[in-house]
Amino acid sequence: MPKADFSFHRIEKRHLALVQRWLQKKHVQPYYFGEGLQNTLKNLELAAEGIYHNGEYSFEHWIACLDDQPIGFLMTSLVAGPYDSKDDYNKWFEEGKKTITLDLLIGEEDFLGKGLSSPMIQEFLHDKFPHVSTVLIDPESTNSKAIHVYEKVGFKKIEKFTPKFNPVPHWMMRLRMKP
Repeated sequence: MPKADFSFHRIEKRHLALVQRWLQKKHVQPYYFGEGLQNTLKNLELAAEGIYHNGEYSFEHWIACLDDQPIGFLMTSLVAGPYDSKDDYNKWFEEGKKTITLDLLIGEEDFLGKGLSSPMIQEFLHDKFPHVSTVLIDPESTNSKAIHVYEKVGFKKIEKFTPKFNPVPHWMMRLRMKP
């Protein structure tokens, strides 16, 4: 496959229906459901209005394009402070290191299985978050495809845990961007 030409754009109102449609697709439903899906939809609508802070959480939502065609959805949030039992991510907060979370999906089925996820993640982080020290991602422990993709990017498994919003085990994975 030739070099992918990715671009990334903050969610705008014009993207809202597209991402909502992606979140209902059969290949996405096993990973976005229940309370997690409802939170994603609520925060997506806020982001489309230009609001990037919801209570305790700062978040950003992005559209990934390949050759100007929307193909994916990415979400990031800042891990802002020391361990707080209300947030599954704060346990991995490191003083003096800027840490973000990442979640993503390829929405368009025609782009699944094409080897685009790893380069998309690498380009996204390089383009939008070069100042970040650490990136956290938490796939379900049974999602071997996602784990493989994240390991190709450089993420390392650091701990298996069960998040509050989803009663199945996940792997917390960490990518060190800067020492």
